[in-house]
Amino acid sequence: MRPSHAHDALFAFTRWLASNPVDGDGSFGHSSVRYQVARYCEYLDSNPWPGGDPLRDAHQRKPVVDAYTAYLGMFNTPLPTIALARRSLDHFYLFLGDGARRGR
Repeated sequence: MRPSHAHDALFAFTRWLASNPVDGDGSFGHSSVRYQVARYCEYLDSNPWPGGDPLRDAHQRKPVVDAYTAYLGMFNTPLPTIALARRSLDHFYLFLGDGARRGR
């Protein structure tokens, strides 16, 4: 079975993240960012977005990230954790080349 595009993007992001940390992250902050992005990629693999691929189409990013945020909220995820996930995803989308996801 071939890895998904999300898996490929996560792998490349993990390598890039080592030399492009999120501002203000501590020594192991990249691990937390990678974890959050990995959970999002799993979400994308399990829930294909009908409007297009948010990893390739910048116009699909905001609605998908908003849907993912709502998904986390269904499990009573604490707001600080959701905020960390959104910040991590902004950095992921910055890596993908079309800038951070806009419109928090």
